[in-house]
Amino acid sequence: MLVVLAALYAWFATGVAPFTVGAYVLVAVPSLFGLVLYARDEARSSRGDHERRRGSPLGPTSRPDVVPWLAVLALALGLEAFSLALGGRSARVPTLSTTLDHLLVTHGLRGVLFLLWLAVGVVPLHRRVTRAAPP
Repeated sequence: MLVVLAALYAWFATGVAPFTVGAYVLVAVPSLFGLVLYARDEARSSRGDHERRRGSPLGPTSRPDVVPWLAVLALALGLEAFSLALGGRSARVPTLSTTLDHLLVTHGLRGVLFLLWLAVGVVPLHRRVTRAAPP
């Protein structure tokens, strides 16, 4: 049911004209909602259950947990910079941003990308909350 609601929200949000107040609000609502849920979960976890969670997968984030994500980010930024240095927006040397521009042309693909963006924020939160729940 939540997936259907998220898909409908994504479809509606991507139908609004870009760079308008409405578009900014439709992006801000799930962002703030996720931020509130993360903050609430963090506050709950810091109120005394550190000892119980110390051996759990939700313990403090360590460098090995973050390194793969930083490597992916560095690779993406490096590819973008390299492509821009080789010619930028040419048809022969596409950048990540020009590739995304092509994907954002149709409403359906914008909706799918928006839904993926929502999932990127919700899935880690869902995992965090379900792992922290007492058995």
